[in-house]
Order: sequence, then structure tokens, then C-alpha cells
Amino acid sequence: MHESSFRDVAGTIALLGASLGVGCSNAPTAPIRLGPPTALHIITGNAQTGDQNQVLPVPLTVQTLDTAGGGVPGVKVDWNVTAGGGTLLAQAFPTVTDSTGLVIVFWQLGPPLDGAQGATAACCNGLVATFTAQAVFPLGQRLGVINGWQQSDTVGRTLAASVVAVVLRADGKPDVGAVVGWRTHSSGGHFSPTFVRADSAGRAATQWTLGTVAGAETSWAVVAGLPPAYVVATALPGPPVQVTITPVILPFLGPIGDTALLSAHAWDQYGNLVPGPPPLRTADTSIARVSGNVVEARHHGSTWIVGQAGVVGDSVPITVLGFSSVSDGGGHTCGLSLAGDAYCWGENSQGSIGDGTLTARPHPVPIGRGLGLQVPFTDSHTCALTASGQAYCWGPDQHGELGDGSPTYATEVGQTLPVPVAGGHLFSSISAGRIHTCAVATSGDAYCWGDNFSGELGRDTLTGTCLDGSTSRCSDWPILVAGGLEFTQVSAGRWAHSCGIATGGAAYCWGLNDTGELGNDSTTDMCGGVYAPYPCSRAPQLVAGGLVFKSVTAGRYFTCGLGVTGDGYCWGYGIPGNLGDGRMVSSATPVKVAGGLTFADLQTGPWNACGLTTTGKLYCWGSGYGGTPVPVLPNLLFSTVAPGGDVGFSHVCALTTDNDLYCLYTTIY
Repeated sequence: MHESSFRDVAGTIALLGASLGVGCSNAPTAPIRLGPPTALHIITGNAQTGDQNQVLPVPLTVQTLDTAGGGVPGVKVDWNVTAGGGTLLAQAFPTVTDSTGLVIVFWQLGPPLDGAQGATAACCNGLVATFTAQAVFPLGQRLGVINGWQQSDTVGRTLAASVVAVVLRADGKPDVGAVVGWRTHSSGGHFSPTFVRADSAGRAATQWTLGTVAGAETSWAVVAGLPPAYVVATALPGPPVQVTITPVILPFLGPIGDTALLSAHAWDQYGNLVPGPPPLRTADTSIARVSGNVVEARHHGSTWIVGQAGVVGDSVPITVLGFSSVSDGGGHTCGLSLAGDAYCWGENSQGSIGDGTLTARPHPVPIGRGLGLQVPFTDSHTCALTASGQAYCWGPDQHGELGDGSPTYATEVGQTLPVPVAGGHLFSSISAGRIHTCAVATSGDAYCWGDNFSGELGRDTLTGTCLDGSTSRCSDWPILVAGGLEFTQVSAGRWAHSCGIATGGAAYCWGLNDTGELGNDSTTDMCGGVYAPYPCSRAPQLVAGGLVFKSVTAGRYFTCGLGVTGDGYCWGYGIPGNLGDGRMVSSATPVKVAGGLTFADLQTGPWNACGLTTTGKLYCWGSGYGGTPVPVLPNLLFSTVAPGGDVGFSHVCALTTDNDLYCLYTTIY
């Protein structure tokens, strides 16, 4: 044990030896004749004061001397503790004097505080050196907190247990009458009393009133000349006096099942957050319901979201929009609300929403305020008419599909706000396709604009008037569809053809015809340019079969029409079941949709078609559904359907007869 402890203070020994001038390097250069030791002289370490159970700061050093006063080397010196129970520390015992007669040990005091501790060094048949020391209580242990630790209570409250400190003198006995002060940080409350004199047991007690900030609070006792003693307590939030729901303004919800996130928090009188969010509920659960922090649309209308904590609460309004009409582009959706306002939402990287940004909008945002836009018709870009028939479009425009007529192409990369269509025409209906647009003027003339690589504008354009005009035929202003026909309705296809219903109910189509989507396999035009030529028509072609239609709608590579009898007919690409006749084959002429259904409306998306029966039931067929009509949400009655989608998915939106909007997302493999 002695050797181990000695190694801990080896550095101190080396320093002390250097200061005393000991070591072999100090040996005389010439032999000195020495006599036997006659004295044992104390050099350092006597009459010290040190902390109880600690090593004294100065080592014990003795020197053996002969009669001439010279140090005698090589003398064995024995050491002993005579009082106090301490320990002497050296590399080995007995110690041996060095070349100058010096020997050094360290003294670790024992526990007694009530008297002198003693140690001796002895040699040479009776020579003794006696050391004394006084142990004192360590400074850091003379002040401590012995009661009141780890309490908790509400902010601003006085802790139940007193906080008690004890003060000891250097001899370990109570420091009677010592003045103990109590301190805390600015928000840590206060003490009463602030200063206390220690009693006969050295104790000083006070009451701690917590501060107003919830959380851990640290305070401390102070006595002059001693290190502070710390104590910690926990301040808990008080009862709630305020509840807040965020956001204050919730977004409009659109389709049934649409959700928004919100949160509620309660605060006490000092502004501390009360743990556990207040529960949320809706005032009218038929309009919306809340689960945790999610509010979900159930029916169009307005109500309140309410948060309650005790007697205090907060509420914010929530509106689920009802719609009179809807259009679906797959990536984004638009609708006309019951109040007559146009809204769009969804993907917006090319400005197709029309709110002036390129930011995706998960919830409906108003479009074209002040323009009085009717229902926006959307695919990759979006177009809408005002009540007077003026056309506006927005979104991507590289092919001229917005029809704004820019002579310098400066606006044709895209528009994030509605821009008027050039030409001053007034239209009765408009249809936005994938990269072109068609509309029927109030005169019955049909106009188209945008990409014309396959003749989808209904008239050849030998030169391009849009951003990519160097490589593709196109027009960035409306051009009259050839043929002199008057139309009641037109549909710009989801790819590269267009169709319309002429006065009298005959259907005409123009543009790409490589899968029979024009409904007439007698076309002789060939399109393609630098690509392999494929069949097309740059002028309207009568759909074969002699059928009379109410409406026609052009999908991606196929077309469907609603007969005046309520029968559905489709033609073109049919491999995924788009034609609805169950055969899963293409057809260049109309085939009747299977199932014996009588439709009131029939619409196509890019990859499938949907129809509403005269009884309000919704059926869909094609990619994601199969080759014959299948019922969709059969427990509901619908008034409007709008299929959408893009590569890999189908997105169908429909309005119920009471104006609630439902949208379904289906992955296509």
C-alpha cells in the first residue's frame, strides 16, 4: 500500500528534491571524511494543518548529521505514526538517506479532528525526530444541503419541505451562529427567510417558493469563505388558462376524405406549456371529424374545430368545399365551388394550378379572383372561360397550348397565372388536352391551338409559332378547324387527336390515327416528319357507323362517345380494356360498351373511361378496372364524373348528387 501511494506523489517528490538541492549531481567532487550520525534534524513538514484523511501539502524531511554538521548518507531511518491513525507514504521502509543525509516521506492524515496527530522518524540508536499536525474538516464539506432535495410543485408554489443546510467548523463541529444566505437564478423563485443563522446543530432552514418558469430550478446556500452548496427542484406548469389551436386559418378541404393537420396547446398563467395536448373535436361531425391532430372532410359545409382544457378552450373554422363541376388532370384537379369560385390543387411544378407559384398545393386554392372563371378544364395545362366566354389558360406552354399569341415566345415557357387567349374569340366551351387546346366559339366554329405535329389542331400549320416551332408544327394562337362544320362540343385529346360533335349529332375526329382513335380507318394522311410515318388526318373525319351522339371525349389513344339513346361507344386502342366491350382488342370503328347500361354522361381519362348511368351510378373500365364496366362507390349517387391520371396511375373524381367530391387513386401496372 505504501509503494502504491508513493507513486501517486512521485512528481511532488521530484520537485521538492530539486528545490532542496538534493541528488547525486550535488555530490562533492572531492572525498569528504564524515563521522557517525549524531543528530536527526527536521528540515520540512512539521506543525502543518491539512484536510482530514488527505496527504499534507509539504512532505516530512529529516537529515542525519555528524558532529561537524555534515549530512551522513546511507543511514536507515524508521518512521512511525504515533497519533491520529494516519499513514506515511514512501517507496520503501525503512528509508535510507541520500548523499546529503536527507530522506523524505509523505503523511496522509487520519480522521481525528480533536487533537494533534503525530509521527516520528528514528535512527542511529536513539535519535528521534517528532512531527505534529492538525487535521481540519475539508472546506468543500463544511457546507451542505441535508434536506429538501428533488422536490416538485406547481410554479409559484412554496415547496412542502423546508430546505435545510448544515455548516461545520474546521474541526468538524457545528458552526453555531454562522450566517447562511440563499440564492437562486432570476426565474427560480425566492426564499423566506433569505438569511438564516445556524442553530446549535449548525443547521439553517428556509422555505423555497418556486419561480414562474416550468422546469428544473437550481438554487444554492452560501456562507462566507466556503464553496456554495446546490439544491435542485422541479417546477411544474400550473392549470391551463389559455388554449390555442394552430394553424389559426385552416386550408379549405376538397374531396371527401381530404385531411389537414392541426395542433392544440394549453398554457398556464405564466406562459408555460401544459403537458398533454387538449383533445380536439368538431362542432358538427357530419361535416368533418378529428382523430388526434388530423381533421378529415366528410361532407361539404363549414363548422368549428374545438379544443378544450378544463374551462378554457379555443376554436378555428373549417370549410369543406362543395362543387358544382370538376375536372381532373391526374396530377392536379380543378373545380367550381357552389359559391361560383374556381379552385385548383395538386402538382404544380409547371404552374398548372394557376395561383402564381410553382408550389404544390395539397388543398384547394382560389384561382383567377375577379375574372369570374367558370369550371377550369385541366390536363397538363389548364383553361377556363369567363361567364361572357373569354378564354384564359395557364401552366406549361412550350407547344403554344395556352394560345396567348406571344410573337417572341417570351411567355411560352409557362404561365403561373391565367392569361387571356389571343384572337378576341368568345367561346361556349373549352377543352384542355395534353399539349393542345380546343374550344367551340359562340358561332359554332371550332378553334384549336398548341401542338400540331399529328394534325390535332384540325388544319395543317406549315410553320411553327411556338417555342419548339423549329422541330414541330404548332400554333400559339387559335386557328379555325377545317371543314366548315359547326360544333356543339369539342374534346382535345389526352395525347395527339381531337374530336367534336357537329350540329345534328355526328362525331368527327382529327389528328393521330395509329390505333384507330379517329373512328375511321380510311384516312390517307401520314404524319411523322423525321420519325416513321403513321396514319393521321389534318382535317376532321366523320366517325364511322352513322351514330348520333350527345357528346364525345378523347382519351390518350382511344375515344368514347355518348349516344343519344344513352348507349356508350368507344373506339381506338383497346388492349387494356379501354373500349369497354370486354374483348381487349383495338377497333378503328365504334364498339358498344358492354353491360346494357344507359348513361347520362361518359368521360375518358388517359388510360380508362367512366360513365354515369341515368340512375346516378358510376362505372369505370380500362386500365385499373378491366375490359367491362365495374361499379365504383356503388353506395353513392353521382351527377358528374372526371377521369384523369398519367403514366402508371389512374385518378378519377366524381361529384355526388348533393355536391360532395370524391377522388379515387388507382395504380396501373
